[in-house]
Amino acid sequence: MVITGDNKSTVEAVCREFNCFLMKQEIVRILKEMDEVVAMNRDGVNDTPALKLADIGIAMGISFSGVVAKEVSDMVLADDNFSTIVSTVAEGRGIYNNMKAFIRYMIHDIGEVISIFLTAVLGIPECLIPVQLLWVNLLTDGPPATTLGFNPADVDIMQKPPRKSNDAHINSWVFFRYMASFLGINLVSDGHTLVELSQLCNWGEGSAWPNFTVNPFKAGNRLITFSGPYEYFTVGKVKALTLSLSVLVAIEIFNSLNALSEDNSLIKMPTWRNPWLLVSMSTSFGPT
Repeated sequence: MVITGDNKSTVEAVCREFNCFLMKQEIVRILKEMDEVVAMNRDGVNDTPALKLADIGIAMGISFSGVVAKEVSDMVLADDNFSTIVSTVAEGRGIYNNMKAFIRYMIHDIGEVISIFLTAVLGIPECLIPVQLLWVNLLTDGPPATTLGFNPADVDIMQKPPRKSNDAHINSWVFFRYMASFLGINLVSDGHTLVELSQLCNWGEGSAWPNFTVNPFKAGNRLITFSGPYEYFTVGKVKALTLSLSVLVAIEIFNSLNALSEDNSLIKMPTWRNPWLLVSMSTSFGPT
């Protein structure tokens, strides 16, 4: 940095004598070696090497900047207002957070995959049929995942320190939340099938179960009846599959609220800040 009251051309000539412009490039290189994200804002042709080396080269759009400086820069300030850089950083952080929110929400699909895999490997009744899986992945997951992209930025987004360029997307806290989501979905999806399997394996003890009777039930407009107790595990499986789907859909709908913010609670990031998410939750849960 050069602070002077002398003539601008004189200062530029002196700076060229002791390679001041190369020093800018060297400073950018050192910062990048320290894994810092470097933004460089200058306007002269002599600043081109530093602008090109920086992670984000910023040139002035109206005045000062030459054609070369604009061409090598990643961003051109159309209004020559430095506060625009701050607004751009806030917008970029918001987009990054929304991308992570989408991943946090959709990562729970791995729990469904594990659930289906376990039922196949262990030989227990499947918890969801293919049509139900298609329903969950398209109608239940689609609208909330899409509307998470409309999340407004966190209120304290500019109070957080900048991230390192090599920061991991998944830290220990996020990993814990993913694991909790996996386990919850697996327990809900496979839990009822394990209960059914235990009852089937111990069917001889059925007479000792308290108040055990086989009653008909309605699935929509259809009344399902049983001629024998074993039919509960064949025809009656419709009820178990329906319950599994309903509970799974409810969990995934409310899991979208969990994806709203990585660090803030629903008190700081209330659901009505993204009204489109509330609409998508109703759209997904209503038909189910």
